Amino acid sequence: MIRFFTLIFILTAQIFALTPEQIKILQTVRDVARTIPDYTGETYENTLAAICLTESSAGKNIIGDFKKGIVITKASLGSMQIQVATARYVAKRIKALKWINTLNDAQIANKLLTDVKTSAQISAYYLTLLKKKRKHYFNMVSGYNGGFSNYPYYKRVMKNMRYLEQFVKNGKLI
Repeated sequence: MIRFFTLIFILTAQIFALTPEQIKILQTVRDVARTIPDYTGETYENTLAAICLTESSAGKNIIGDFKKGIVITKASLGSMQIQVATARYVAKRIKALKWINTLNDAQIANKLLTDVKTSAQISAYYLTLLKKKRKHYFNMVSGYNGGFSNYPYYKRVMKNMRYLEQFVKNGKLI
């Protein structure tokens, strides 16, 4: 009986283990998030890494919300699952990202799909905009997924944040 539970534990651990590439993506997201504080000076490296894990399994699923008949530029793209319209929204409000609005939709989509750092910057700034507008952390996190009060999404992000804490504690993420 103990062997059975040991086998189940090992199989479960392997299913939820992160690859070196996922760790690298999460570290990039954390590094970028540390450089972008909100209006109170708070940074969201833990939150943004958990959102990355929730949205794309840390880069494993880089195209979301894409169905037959939908243009790729309308899909959620990259490790942070950002839509082109959201990237444009953030770029209009953040001076450091104004250059994004010089690109066409296909170029922005390509950037979101291929550049983790840029995706993380857009996402980090997006969180700061949400925090300023919504004030409460719960509503900020909910807003990342398009809702004002999205408890199921918030719960998944918080679960992933707790999961990632072990990687921070053991030094795999800094």
